[in-house]
Amino acid sequence: MDLNAVNIFISVAETGSLSAASRKLDLPVSTISRRIQALEKQLDARLMERSTRRMQLTLAGEDLYDSCASAITALKDAESTLTNRRDLPSGVVRITLPRGYGRHLFLPLIQRFKRHYPDISIRAVSQNESNALTSGTADIMFTTTPLDDHRATAKSLISFHHQLVTSPDYQQQIISLDHPEDLLQYDCVLYDPACKPGVWQFERKDKSASSRVLPPDETVFDCYSLVQDALVAGMGVGELPALMAGPLCEQGLLVPLMPEWTMQKGSLDAIIPAHRQLTRAARVFMDFIEEYLSSAINWPLQ
Repeated sequence: MDLNAVNIFISVAETGSLSAASRKLDLPVSTISRRIQALEKQLDARLMERSTRRMQLTLAGEDLYDSCASAITALKDAESTLTNRRDLPSGVVRITLPRGYGRHLFLPLIQRFKRHYPDISIRAVSQNESNALTSGTADIMFTTTPLDDHRATAKSLISFHHQLVTSPDYQQQIISLDHPEDLLQYDCVLYDPACKPGVWQFERKDKSASSRVLPPDETVFDCYSLVQDALVAGMGVGELPALMAGPLCEQGLLVPLMPEWTMQKGSLDAIIPAHRQLTRAARVFMDFIEEYLSSAINWPLQ
C-alpha cells in the first residue's frame, strides 16, 4: 500500500475536502484526487463519496482511516524525533573542575545538561589549572582561583561571598552567636591549602563594622570538600564558598549563621586556552553553564 497516498487520504478525511487538503499539503487538487483514485484502485474499494462541497467517507474509508491514522501519526513523530536528534550538537567536552565543587554544584549541572543534550559526552577531571593549560587536555577549565596567563582567556561566570555555616545538629549547641568574636567558644572547621591556622574576616552588610577573628584551629583541612563534609557531619562551625554552601543549605544539610555579616568574596571563572577555538559542543556547554548559574545560584547567601 502506498503510504504517501494513505497520508493524502487521511488529510482529506480530516480536512473534509480536496481543496482544504490541497492547502494543508501544498499539493494541487488534481494530484490529490489522482492519488486517492489510485489508492481506491489498489484496495479495490471506494473510500469516499464525492460531492461539490464535502467528501464523505464510505464504510471502507472509515475502516481505513481508523486503521491508519494513528500509524501515520506515529511515523511522522518518529521522523520528527530523528530529524531533531540529527540537529542536536554532539561530541566530547573536556573540562576541569575546582576541587570540592563537583558533587554539589557541577554534578547536578551536568545531569541536567545531559537531559537536554544526550549526544554530548562530558569528560570531567580535577587537576591543576596550569597543567591543563600546557597539556591541552581541557576545552574549558573552571576555577575559583584567578589565573593570569597569556595562554588562556578568562571569563568570569559568577561572583559570590563565603558564608559561615554549620549543621542543624551543631546549631542546637550554639547559645549565642551575634558577633564574630563569639565564634571563639565553639568548634571551628578551617580551610587552608597548607593546613595552617587561618584568619576569618567579617564585615557587616551595612558596612558599619568589621571584625578579624583567629578561630580555634583544632581541625584544618586543605580542601573545601573535606571542610563541607566535616560541617555536614556536625564537627563545628566553618566557612564555605556560597557556591558550595547554597545547595547544602537548600537541602537542609547546613544552616547559615550570622547572615548580617559577610566574609571574603570569590568568583567562578571559565578559562579557555587561547590557542583553541571552542567546538560547537563546548560552546553549547558554556552557554548552558552561564544560564544555569544565573538562575540556580541566586539565593540569600550571595
